[in-house]
Amino acid sequence: MGAVVALLVVLVVVKLTSGGGAAVGGNASGSGRGAPARPSIAPPALVRQVAEVPSSVFDAVGTSGNPPPFTVASHQRLLGSGGRPEVVYVGAEYCPYCALLRYSLVAALGRFGTFPRLATTVSGDSDGRIPTFSFYGSSYSSPYLAFTPVEEYGRSEPPRVLEPLSKRVSGLLERYERPPFASSQGIPFLDIGNRYLAVGVPRYLATLFYDQTTGRFGPLDDGGPGRSAIASAVHAPASPLGRSIDAAAFIVEANYVSAAICSLDGSRPKAVCGSSGVRKAALALAAERPVG
Repeated sequence: MGAVVALLVVLVVVKLTSGGGAAVGGNASGSGRGAPARPSIAPPALVRQVAEVPSSVFDAVGTSGNPPPFTVASHQRLLGSGGRPEVVYVGAEYCPYCALLRYSLVAALGRFGTFPRLATTVSGDSDGRIPTFSFYGSSYSSPYLAFTPVEEYGRSEPPRVLEPLSKRVSGLLERYERPPFASSQGIPFLDIGNRYLAVGVPRYLATLFYDQTTGRFGPLDDGGPGRSAIASAVHAPASPLGRSIDAAAFIVEANYVSAAICSLDGSRPKAVCGSSGVRKAALALAAERPVG
């Protein structure tokens, strides 16, 4: 059993490469062949629960004493689009750690803009079956930042290419999936303005699926309490449901993402960037030793 678990972790962490070719099939649900199917659109009420987390929740959770989940890079050209800093995410629908990170990204990015269109998916049948959002076919609007998400693979087994990487995004992975910025390749990949980088398993969220230290699966393995319940817990992490799945971890990650964006966009909007939760995260980021 231990060997199976170890193999599972390796499979979900290691980034598969597409070779830059055209899509070879697959879709949002992981079934069928040929062109990707249209994604299942997330109900607006579900999106609001995660994208409109109250400021009081962000401030109450803060960083919970956790250090930043990013490598802080120096001497890098600012990544931006249209005069705004850019956030680039690369993941896959089968990936359980991507499934977890998307809740934090939607919560954080919802503070700076809106998701007119967001999809839903479930991580792979052998990768936790975690119900989550998908950025495949999504849209995002913000006056403060640009968001470029890529769900490179669907959730089928074996994974099939869903969205081929562009040359520009491939270049970011080639540059930052190596020392001194990262010790290995992996998904999810998160680049905030070429200043804040995260590659592979998100440290605060991983145990919600599988704890490599104890060898135990977490509260969201095998779907957990379901998508609506997870969204409700992110909205209210201090509730009994929120505590039962450690939903505060999503908010810690979201505060750090928010602080990283604020450091690049002129600290706008002030209501977000001046909040106590973001200020705590910003202080922790400022204390990190940059690399590069």
